[in-house]
Amino acid sequence: MKSIALANQKGGVGKTTAAINLASLWAGRSKVLLIDMDPQGNSTSGVGFFNKDVEWTTADVLEGNCSVEQAVQKAGFGKLSLLPAHVGLAGLEADSLPIDTLKDRLQQVGKDFDFVVIDCPPSLGRLTLNVFAAVERVLVPVKAGHFSITGLEQLFLTIVRLRLRNINPELKVLGLFYNEAQPNTRLHQMVDRVLREAYAPLILESFIPRNVHLGEAQVVGEPINFFDPRARGYKAYLELAEEVLKKW
Repeated sequence: MKSIALANQKGGVGKTTAAINLASLWAGRSKVLLIDMDPQGNSTSGVGFFNKDVEWTTADVLEGNCSVEQAVQKAGFGKLSLLPAHVGLAGLEADSLPIDTLKDRLQQVGKDFDFVVIDCPPSLGRLTLNVFAAVERVLVPVKAGHFSITGLEQLFLTIVRLRLRNINPELKVLGLFYNEAQPNTRLHQMVDRVLREAYAPLILESFIPRNVHLGEAQVVGEPINFFDPRARGYKAYLELAEEVLKKW
Protein backbone atom coordinates (compact mmCIF):
# COMPACT_ATOMS: atom_id res chain seq x y z
CA MET A 1 0.00 0.00 0.00
CA LYS A 2 1.47 3.33 -1.09
CA SER A 3 0.77 6.26 1.21
CA ILE A 4 1.22 9.98 0.58
CA ALA A 5 0.34 13.17 2.44
CA LEU A 6 -0.47 16.59 0.99
CA ALA A 7 1.10 19.00 3.44
CA ASN A 8 2.04 22.65 3.88
CA GLN A 9 1.54 24.57 7.10
CA LYS A 10 0.32 27.54 5.06
CA GLY A 11 -3.40 27.38 4.29
CA GLY A 12 -4.91 28.09 0.91
CA VAL A 13 -2.12 26.60 -1.18
CA GLY A 14 -4.14 23.75 -2.69
CA LYS A 15 -3.60 20.74 -0.42
CA THR A 16 -7.23 19.69 -0.48
CA THR A 17 -7.74 20.16 -4.22
CA ALA A 18 -4.62 18.10 -4.89
CA ALA A 19 -5.60 15.35 -2.45
CA ILE A 20 -9.06 15.00 -4.00
CA ASN A 21 -7.96 15.00 -7.62
CA LEU A 22 -4.88 12.82 -7.26
CA ALA A 23 -6.87 10.28 -5.26
CA SER A 24 -9.65 10.26 -7.84
CA LEU A 25 -7.29 9.86 -10.78
CA TRP A 26 -5.46 6.94 -9.15
CA ALA A 27 -8.83 5.43 -8.23
CA GLY A 28 -9.54 4.89 -11.91
CA ARG A 29 -7.36 1.78 -11.77
CA SER A 30 -6.49 1.23 -8.11
CA LYS A 31 -8.28 1.04 -4.78
CA VAL A 32 -7.66 4.38 -3.07
CA LEU A 33 -8.50 5.61 0.43
CA LEU A 34 -8.71 9.39 0.81
CA ILE A 35 -8.32 10.40 4.46
CA ASP A 36 -9.48 13.83 5.57
CA MET A 37 -7.31 14.91 8.50
CA ASP A 38 -8.34 18.56 8.35
CA PRO A 39 -11.08 19.59 10.83
CA GLN A 40 -12.49 21.89 8.14
CA GLY A 41 -13.58 18.77 6.28
CA ASN A 42 -13.04 20.17 2.79
CA SER A 43 -11.88 16.88 1.29
CA THR A 44 -15.02 15.32 2.69
CA SER A 45 -17.31 17.84 1.00
CA GLY A 46 -15.07 17.83 -2.07
CA VAL A 47 -16.12 14.27 -2.89
CA GLY A 48 -19.80 14.86 -2.30
CA PHE A 49 -20.34 14.44 1.43
CA PHE A 50 -21.96 17.76 2.30
CA ASN A 51 -24.85 17.40 4.71
CA LYS A 52 -24.88 13.63 4.57
CA ASP A 53 -24.89 12.00 7.95
CA VAL A 54 -21.93 9.71 8.55
CA GLU A 55 -21.92 7.62 11.65
CA TRP A 56 -18.16 7.63 12.17
CA THR A 57 -15.35 10.01 11.25
CA THR A 58 -11.57 10.32 11.38
CA ALA A 59 -11.82 11.59 14.96
CA ASP A 60 -13.72 8.47 16.01
CA VAL A 61 -11.08 6.26 14.41
CA LEU A 62 -8.25 8.08 16.19
CA GLU A 63 -10.07 7.99 19.52
CA GLY A 64 -10.73 4.25 19.17
CA ASN A 65 -14.51 4.58 19.01
CA CYS A 66 -14.67 2.57 15.78
CA SER A 67 -12.46 0.77 13.29
CA VAL A 68 -11.27 2.24 10.02
CA GLU A 69 -13.53 -0.20 8.16
CA GLN A 70 -16.59 1.08 10.03
CA ALA A 71 -15.83 4.72 9.19
CA VAL A 72 -14.86 4.36 5.52
CA GLN A 73 -17.43 5.57 2.98
CA LYS A 74 -17.65 4.68 -0.72
CA ALA A 75 -17.22 7.96 -2.58
CA GLY A 76 -18.75 6.81 -5.86
CA PHE A 77 -15.84 7.92 -8.06
CA GLY A 78 -14.13 4.85 -9.44
CA LYS A 79 -12.51 2.83 -6.67
CA LEU A 80 -12.29 5.81 -4.33
CA SER A 81 -13.20 5.52 -0.65
CA LEU A 82 -13.25 8.26 1.99
CA LEU A 83 -12.46 8.46 5.68
CA PRO A 84 -14.47 11.63 6.43
CA ALA A 85 -13.74 14.45 8.87
CA HIS A 86 -15.73 17.07 10.71
CA VAL A 87 -14.94 19.93 13.06
CA GLY A 88 -14.74 17.62 16.07
CA LEU A 89 -11.33 16.55 14.83
CA ALA A 90 -9.95 19.91 15.99
CA GLY A 91 -10.21 18.80 19.61
CA LEU A 92 -7.51 16.19 19.06
CA GLU A 93 -4.95 18.87 18.21
CA ALA A 94 -4.94 20.00 21.83
CA ASP A 95 -5.01 16.48 23.25
CA SER A 96 -1.90 14.41 23.80
CA LEU A 97 -2.71 12.16 20.84
CA PRO A 98 0.10 9.60 20.55
CA ILE A 99 2.08 10.26 17.39
CA ASP A 100 1.71 6.70 16.13
CA THR A 101 -2.09 6.52 16.51
CA LEU A 102 -2.96 6.92 12.83
CA LYS A 103 -0.18 4.54 11.79
CA ASP A 104 -1.57 1.86 14.09
CA ARG A 105 -5.12 2.38 12.81
CA LEU A 106 -4.09 2.12 9.16
CA GLN A 107 -2.62 -1.32 9.76
CA GLN A 108 -6.25 -2.48 9.89
CA VAL A 109 -6.67 -1.75 6.17
CA GLY A 110 -3.18 -2.35 4.81
CA LYS A 111 -4.39 -5.10 2.46
CA ASP A 112 -7.60 -3.36 1.41
CA PHE A 113 -6.16 -0.42 -0.57
CA ASP A 114 -3.43 0.24 -3.10
CA PHE A 115 -3.08 3.93 -2.15
CA VAL A 116 -3.76 6.08 0.88
CA VAL A 117 -3.92 9.83 0.19
CA ILE A 118 -4.12 12.11 3.22
CA ASP A 119 -5.16 15.77 3.30
CA CYS A 120 -3.33 17.45 6.20
CA PRO A 121 -4.48 20.50 8.18
CA PRO A 122 -2.58 23.78 7.64
CA SER A 123 -0.29 23.32 10.63
CA LEU A 124 2.50 21.15 12.00
CA GLY A 125 0.43 20.17 15.01
CA ARG A 126 -0.44 16.78 16.46
CA LEU A 127 -2.68 15.75 13.56
CA THR A 128 -0.06 16.44 10.91
CA LEU A 129 2.62 14.69 12.98
CA ASN A 130 0.36 11.64 13.10
CA VAL A 131 0.15 11.74 9.32
CA PHE A 132 3.92 12.08 8.90
CA ALA A 133 4.44 9.11 11.21
CA ALA A 134 2.13 6.99 9.04
CA VAL A 135 2.97 7.76 5.40
CA GLU A 136 5.83 7.02 3.01
CA ARG A 137 5.85 10.27 1.04
CA VAL A 138 4.95 13.94 1.44
CA LEU A 139 3.88 16.10 -1.50
CA VAL A 140 4.00 19.86 -0.96
CA PRO A 141 1.87 22.33 -2.95
CA VAL A 142 3.12 25.93 -3.07
CA LYS A 143 1.75 29.15 -4.50
CA ALA A 144 3.70 32.12 -5.79
CA GLY A 145 3.89 34.35 -2.74
CA HIS A 146 6.23 35.00 0.15
CA PHE A 147 3.94 33.64 2.84
CA SER A 148 3.38 30.32 1.07
CA ILE A 149 7.10 29.46 1.18
CA THR A 150 8.24 30.89 4.52
CA GLY A 151 7.13 27.79 6.44
CA LEU A 152 8.81 25.25 4.18
CA GLU A 153 12.04 25.16 6.19
CA GLN A 154 10.12 24.21 9.35
CA LEU A 155 8.17 21.54 7.47
CA PHE A 156 11.36 19.96 6.14
CA LEU A 157 13.00 20.17 9.55
CA THR A 158 10.03 18.40 11.13
CA ILE A 159 10.33 15.56 8.62
CA VAL A 160 14.08 15.23 9.28
CA ARG A 161 13.46 15.06 13.03
CA LEU A 162 10.87 12.29 12.64
CA ARG A 163 13.36 10.30 10.61
CA LEU A 164 16.25 10.86 13.03
CA ARG A 165 14.08 9.91 16.01
CA ASN A 166 13.23 6.68 14.15
CA ILE A 167 9.52 7.51 14.27
CA ASN A 168 9.34 7.11 10.50
CA PRO A 169 12.81 6.53 9.01
CA GLU A 170 11.34 5.87 5.55
CA LEU A 171 9.54 9.22 5.28
CA LYS A 172 10.59 11.31 2.27
CA VAL A 173 9.47 14.49 0.58
CA LEU A 174 8.52 13.36 -2.90
CA GLY A 175 8.45 16.89 -4.27
CA LEU A 176 7.01 20.38 -4.43
CA PHE A 177 4.64 21.57 -7.12
CA TYR A 178 3.15 24.94 -8.02
CA ASN A 179 -0.59 25.42 -7.60
CA GLU A 180 -2.56 28.18 -9.35
CA ALA A 181 0.65 28.80 -11.26
CA GLN A 182 1.15 31.75 -13.60
CA PRO A 183 4.66 31.05 -14.93
CA ASN A 184 4.83 34.17 -17.07
CA THR A 185 4.35 36.57 -14.17
CA ARG A 186 7.23 38.32 -12.40
CA LEU A 187 6.00 37.12 -9.00
CA HIS A 188 6.07 33.46 -10.05
CA GLN A 189 9.56 33.83 -11.50
CA MET A 190 10.84 35.52 -8.33
CA VAL A 191 9.44 32.78 -6.10
CA ASP A 192 10.74 30.10 -8.44
CA ARG A 193 14.28 31.47 -8.19
CA VAL A 194 14.12 31.45 -4.39
CA LEU A 195 12.75 27.91 -4.24
CA ARG A 196 15.25 26.52 -6.71
CA GLU A 197 18.15 27.90 -4.68
CA ALA A 198 17.07 25.71 -1.78
CA TYR A 199 15.00 22.86 -3.21
CA ALA A 200 15.83 22.51 -6.93
CA PRO A 201 15.92 18.68 -6.99
CA LEU A 202 12.48 18.51 -5.40
CA ILE A 203 10.56 20.87 -7.70
CA LEU A 204 8.34 18.86 -10.02
CA GLU A 205 7.94 19.67 -13.68
CA SER A 206 4.16 19.41 -13.46
CA PHE A 207 2.22 22.40 -12.16
CA ILE A 208 -1.45 23.29 -11.74
CA PRO A 209 -2.52 26.47 -13.57
CA ARG A 210 -5.22 28.83 -12.46
CA ASN A 211 -8.41 27.12 -13.60
CA VAL A 212 -11.93 28.08 -12.57
CA HIS A 213 -13.23 24.58 -13.29
CA LEU A 214 -11.27 23.19 -10.34
CA GLY A 215 -13.11 25.52 -7.97
CA GLU A 216 -16.46 24.74 -9.56
CA ALA A 217 -15.81 21.02 -9.20
CA GLN A 218 -15.26 21.38 -5.46
CA VAL A 219 -18.46 23.39 -5.05
CA VAL A 220 -20.52 20.51 -6.46
CA GLY A 221 -18.45 17.83 -4.72
CA GLU A 222 -16.81 16.15 -7.70
CA PRO A 223 -13.18 15.51 -8.67
CA ILE A 224 -12.18 17.30 -11.87
CA ASN A 225 -11.95 14.08 -13.92
CA PHE A 226 -15.68 13.56 -13.31
CA PHE A 227 -16.75 17.20 -13.36
CA ASP A 228 -15.07 18.25 -16.62
CA PRO A 229 -12.37 16.06 -18.22
CA ARG A 230 -11.96 18.74 -20.90
CA ALA A 231 -10.71 21.30 -18.39
CA ARG A 232 -7.08 22.45 -18.26
CA GLY A 233 -7.09 21.50 -14.60
CA TYR A 234 -7.85 17.88 -15.49
CA LYS A 235 -4.91 17.63 -17.87
CA ALA A 236 -2.62 19.29 -15.32
CA TYR A 237 -3.58 16.90 -12.54
CA LEU A 238 -3.24 13.93 -14.86
CA GLU A 239 0.35 14.98 -15.60
CA LEU A 240 1.04 15.53 -11.90
CA ALA A 241 -0.41 12.13 -10.97
CA GLU A 242 1.81 10.41 -13.51
CA GLU A 243 4.94 12.32 -12.44
CA VAL A 244 4.35 11.52 -8.78
CA LEU A 245 4.17 7.79 -9.54
CA LYS A 246 7.36 7.95 -11.62
CA LYS A 247 9.24 9.69 -8.77
CA TRP A 248 7.92 7.38 -6.06
